[in-house]
Amino acid sequence: MPGFLPTAERRSAPLLGACVVTSLLLLLLGERIPTQGLRGAGAWLFSPFDRMVLVGDRMAAAWRENQTLHQRIATLEIENQRLREAGFENAVLRQELALPRGASTSMQPVEILALSGESPPIAATVSSGARQGLMPGDVVVTSDGLLGRLSEVYPTLSRASLITDPNSAVACEVESTGVLGVLRYALAPRPRLLLTNVPLTDTVKAGQRVVTSGLSQRYPRGIPVGRVLGTRRDAGGLTLEVEVEPAARLSRLRHAFVVPHRPESEIRP
Repeated sequence: MPGFLPTAERRSAPLLGACVVTSLLLLLLGERIPTQGLRGAGAWLFSPFDRMVLVGDRMAAAWRENQTLHQRIATLEIENQRLREAGFENAVLRQELALPRGASTSMQPVEILALSGESPPIAATVSSGARQGLMPGDVVVTSDGLLGRLSEVYPTLSRASLITDPNSAVACEVESTGVLGVLRYALAPRPRLLLTNVPLTDTVKAGQRVVTSGLSQRYPRGIPVGRVLGTRRDAGGLTLEVEVEPAARLSRLRHAFVVPHRPESEIRP
């Protein structure tokens, strides 16, 4: 019979026979085969290949991350150079105009021990007090932006009133246009941060950054506060209400910085 089969089929006949025998053995002895041992052997046999694939994936991810970091470093170096040039130009201009130099800002790190009020919170307890040199009125910030000011200072703890406190008011400006207003937290008709007292003739667009203006002398100028979400006329129809999304994540606070606030007479040279 094999003599009558084509050459290709005669060559595959032994392989086919081996497959048939293996299938019969598996059907007859399937329950007696130590599958756990076979799985262990397979895992041991293929584990080097798994490790190679894992190492390859990690190397590829590290290479992509390295490329991204190099790009960010280059961007930051360019921006840093621009800021140095702007700082030098600013110092020269202030000297020519006989303007006082700004105070050097030192920040003391603190831990947020507790938050008070419903979401978002309106007050926070921080881990430093009078013994660490803190005073009422010192400004509290995070790396993202403004939190508020210290309202009560004890020997080793302090209480900070956040910008979401309805009794808080912060003099602010829209960074790109210089539009001025007062930031307040409104409870009705829904809780939100509003930049109030903005004239109707001023143009404010969604996405613009809002920073402290320094006009109230309670906050240093230029601290990020948030971004504009939208605008509408106030109830009287005479000014704009600018809704602001806070820059700092007020419900996820763990650490912050306290910026000492001193009267203008103390910081001028």
